[in-house]
Amino acid sequence: MKVIKDQKYTSFCQMLGGNMRYCRLKLGMPQKSLAYFLDVSHQNVQKYEAGDIVPSAYRLKQIAKFYKVTMNDLVDPTFIHRSTKSNEVLDAAPGFDATRYEQFDDEYPPGSGALENDPKMQATYDAILEDK
Repeated sequence: MKVIKDQKYTSFCQMLGGNMRYCRLKLGMPQKSLAYFLDVSHQNVQKYEAGDIVPSAYRLKQIAKFYKVTMNDLVDPTFIHRSTKSNEVLDAAPGFDATRYEQFDDEYPPGSGALENDPKMQATYDAILEDK
């Protein structure tokens, strides 16, 4: 059966992926942890979170079990809003230490806020710093 990917379907996929990503980041886990648990590649988890593909009902049940939430939570558009308070910061998110990234000032000028809000770039630069 071919799935028609209209705007509603795309919005649902992105919402589901966002909820999955929120659960993972709240627990401070890498995508590989979920991938190992599901016995899929981390690229599949990336695609789930990006909304490019939708996990099957069986996988969705496994994902909910892994994150210790219900399947209804994962498919609820208000899940993230209900799970956070207006001024609450994720408990698992570490504070940003700008001094750690001083050597990258030419790429991210001070006060731009780009690096502080980009966890993928932080992880990339952390890996660079660990190799030195």
